[in-house]
Amino acid sequence: MNIRKAIISIAVVAVVIFLAMMLSQYFVDNKVIPESREKEDAKLFVKALPVTYAINSSGISATGRLSSQHAVDLSAEVSGQILQGNVNLKQGKSFNEGDLLVRIFDEEAKNNLKASKSRFLNGIAGILPDMKIDFPLSYQKWLKFFNDINIDKSLPELPDIDSDKEKVFLASRNILNDYYTILGSQIRLSKYNIYAPFNGSFTNVMMQVGSIANPGSKIATMIKTDQLELEVPIRVEDIYWVNIGDDVTATTKDGLLSWAGKVVRKSDYIDPNSQSITVYVGLEPTKSKPLYQGQYLKAVFSEKNLEGSMEIPRNAIFNKNMVYTIEDGKINIHKVDILKTNGTTVLFSGLDEGTMVVVEPLINAHIGTNAEILN
Repeated sequence: MNIRKAIISIAVVAVVIFLAMMLSQYFVDNKVIPESREKEDAKLFVKALPVTYAINSSGISATGRLSSQHAVDLSAEVSGQILQGNVNLKQGKSFNEGDLLVRIFDEEAKNNLKASKSRFLNGIAGILPDMKIDFPLSYQKWLKFFNDINIDKSLPELPDIDSDKEKVFLASRNILNDYYTILGSQIRLSKYNIYAPFNGSFTNVMMQVGSIANPGSKIATMIKTDQLELEVPIRVEDIYWVNIGDDVTATTKDGLLSWAGKVVRKSDYIDPNSQSITVYVGLEPTKSKPLYQGQYLKAVFSEKNLEGSMEIPRNAIFNKNMVYTIEDGKINIHKVDILKTNGTTVLFSGLDEGTMVVVEPLINAHIGTNAEILN
């Protein structure tokens, strides 16, 4: 009985397998095969323009910082107590050329100078009788010199010495030594008053009124404010387009105020941090439009004309000096001569006029790729 059941089961499985195979072959024989399509070649749609050379104007603009052409340390050359001048000795205080900035107590120096002049007068008075006898021709001029001496004023000019004998006579009486010693004292006395050499302001004050100054003591630092320079960093590739004497327009960030200036000098070294060369632009403030040290301004340099050039977007250039062109409906690559690089564009030459140059960046473009120019 068990053998009979086993035979029946095997027969059933065999029939099922046979039917499955037949059904599978039926579906394979009746499968619809789609018609094969030829693979279409890839095509790029690009923006391109014919190469046309003309005269193009190009300028340079950059932001710079204002600084004074003259920054001077105000130092004492004599010792004494600092007294109030005509200008308050305070940081940020402005002054005009010729203003008395600092006075140093000089009464002692004045009295010593007067004493020296008095002794000198005695010396001249002592030689006049001998001059009248030994040098009668020189007597009158020395008498006039004696009468012209005023203790409260600078010494008059020394009379001319007519002979070696007269020179020996004057030297033996210490007349020449005393005269030039007094001249030195007069110069030294003038250093007790310090006057402004230019229009400016104090940027730093180290000593106040009442302090004791010694020779070499730094009292303050001052800058010239009526003549400022705009320090503009220029890229190395652009420096060749900037020349000394070029006109420059400096403007505030919002463009509401502007000043005219000129390039006064260029540095002859490259800043290692910014890889730029500093150009100095001279600017002069006015009462209605003052300038301030440390102020940032935008400098627009005068434009230069480039003959035989064409301008295209900067991103159309790749590998520094390569461009895509369209020739017979296919992509090609050419090398060009970059004449000037601007912020978003470049000026170039080196292609034949009429060549279609691509004016946009391309992705996955290769030589021979089919291309169609967009209108």
